[in-house]
Amino acid sequence: MLQNKNVRLLLWILGVLTLGYVLWNVRTIIYYFFAAAIIAFIARPLMRLLSRVKIKGMALPNWLKSTIVLVTFVTIIVSLFRMLIPTVVEQAQIISKIDTNNIVERVQPQIESITSWMQKANIDKDELQSIIQKEISSIFSMGDVGKYITGFLSGITGSLIASFSILFISFFLLKDGSIVDNVVASITPDKYLDKIRTIFNETKDLLTRYFVGVLIQITIVVIVITLGLTFMGVKNALLIGLIAGIFNIIPYVGPIMGALVGISLAATGQIEANPDLNMTSFVLTALIPFAVAQALDNFVLQPLIFSKSVKAHPLEIFLVILAAGSLAGVVGMIVAVPAYSFIRIVAKEFFNGYKVVQGLTKDL
Repeated sequence: MLQNKNVRLLLWILGVLTLGYVLWNVRTIIYYFFAAAIIAFIARPLMRLLSRVKIKGMALPNWLKSTIVLVTFVTIIVSLFRMLIPTVVEQAQIISKIDTNNIVERVQPQIESITSWMQKANIDKDELQSIIQKEISSIFSMGDVGKYITGFLSGITGSLIASFSILFISFFLLKDGSIVDNVVASITPDKYLDKIRTIFNETKDLLTRYFVGVLIQITIVVIVITLGLTFMGVKNALLIGLIAGIFNIIPYVGPIMGALVGISLAATGQIEANPDLNMTSFVLTALIPFAVAQALDNFVLQPLIFSKSVKAHPLEIFLVILAAGSLAGVVGMIVAVPAYSFIRIVAKEFFNGYKVVQGLTKDL
């Protein structure tokens, strides 16, 4: 008997190791699947809207609704790329012409104004100037624009394969909405079947609300920053707003990174157009649209998304994101909320007898 148990344990360990090896080697496909699932979650409201459309009393078939949704999605993405690629090229050309020594000279007065503070902190002014010049050079060192363009072109093939794969998977997730449910149900013991179905239904509804909310959040951030910079006369304001919106996906640190990159790009464009620009005044003014966007995001958008979509307290989400960031870095912070939401739903179905689970899932 003991020998049989040891054999089963060994086989179980070998099975887990084999599964882990296989999953690691097909991780790219898993990434494609998760990207397709996000598209499917975002597209669900549009699929429901199309379900109400009837032609001669007949509803649209699922394959046609899925096609319409994906064609709309691709059209929007392609239109954005067509609009932004010339802007990216123009911005790259502007950066390639930046004189880093000139920028260092412009910030020299600010360095001089804090000389007394640096002396108290035992900071060598010449060393600080050298560090600043080095960092500015690393940020704006794009003289060899051809190298970046070559790298971009070399990645087109991989991007096309990834895009086709994601769209192909998305099509069938939208067309056959219960395909994943059926696969999971087929390998689930009958006594757990009802709970598993409940978990899938609640997860789809919750994540649909969450990802749609995040899309709305990004869109509003992009609009606010783009309009603010456009009003200031900043070149390529849409590109800067879009970059800031994408960085905003990363909780807490993303907006800071987006603001730093955005203001750097805005400053390069303004220096090229106006060599006598007061850098300090411009940077402080350019911070306003980013600050307004973040105030709106922190006090209006995020509470609505977290409270209404995932039904969790903002402090609870904050702690979860911090923990996920410690465990898995930036990627962990991005996936923390949907992963935590899924865990709460599973815990509610299988461990609802525990008080801590009841407390964490009372609003679900």
